[in-house]
Amino acid sequence: METAQDTFGAVDDSLHQPSDNHYETETYWFSFFVPDRAIGGWLYSSIRANVGVTAGGAWMWDDGGVAPWDLPFYENFSHLKLPRETSPGQVEFPTGMSVAVVEPGMSYDLVYDDRDRFRADLRFDGLEQPVPLRAGAPPYPRASHYDQTGRVTGTLSLDGERIEVDCFAMRDRSWGPRYERGYRRVGYTWAASPDLSLLTYTGPEPGSDAGDEHVHSGYVRRDGVVGQIVDGRRTVRRDPQEGWVTGMDLQITDEHGRTTVAQAEALSRMVLPGATSVCINTSLRWTVDGRPVDGEDQDVWPMKEWRRLRRAAR
Repeated sequence: METAQDTFGAVDDSLHQPSDNHYETETYWFSFFVPDRAIGGWLYSSIRANVGVTAGGAWMWDDGGVAPWDLPFYENFSHLKLPRETSPGQVEFPTGMSVAVVEPGMSYDLVYDDRDRFRADLRFDGLEQPVPLRAGAPPYPRASHYDQTGRVTGTLSLDGERIEVDCFAMRDRSWGPRYERGYRRVGYTWAASPDLSLLTYTGPEPGSDAGDEHVHSGYVRRDGVVGQIVDGRRTVRRDPQEGWVTGMDLQITDEHGRTTVAQAEALSRMVLPGATSVCINTSLRWTVDGRPVDGEDQDVWPMKEWRRLRRAAR
């Protein structure tokens, strides 16, 4: 049964009043892709109001490198000033990002300007209403967290080159306590098209290797109907030397009894390091019901486990 806290309202486009938890964190994330050039990218901001800082920025990867210093663009700040909300849902971040609500919960104008090499002027138009992560589900069991796929259109400018964007991508919004220690392995994987949205949260099967994972949360939009995932399995193929994802097979069942089967191959990736974890973001080309669909995988590992996997492979 849906409750008030399961519904994303117009007020949730604005900054939230933080609790008294030191680690209270609010995030804005929008992704974008240019699949025919294997380009993936994020606009991301993380706000810790009780600490008084904003982190995040923008990054863009392709098939030419995986480390931050080898990417077409990478800018990830740690402790800038807090953002300004100029009117309800209109937020300006010190990173150079701004978010302006066009239609609450559904459409947004996005800008990122680093005042040097990179500028993004994009529009996100949602394909479904924001979908809540079930209360208590990892990786954010104590936070409010909403996911939504959409169509992203607009332009990028990088070192004077104009790049057109017309893709399907994912965004999320979250607020609540978030900690830098205690990360566990999690896979955040999505695919999006006009007819399909697919998001899975996965964790390793007990006693399994790095390839077998249980789908414990997420949702599917098919035939205009959104359903929460109740069970599923994901089998990941990894590079034998580097450990990162090269492809995967997925089978899930949702609350309406529908089964979705999909396969994906990697197009490009980047390594995004955190304080105690590492996230490998991989652009994917899916095949769902025989049709090509674009998407992404975020493969999050505690740093010590990622090191162990790679050393064992080598």
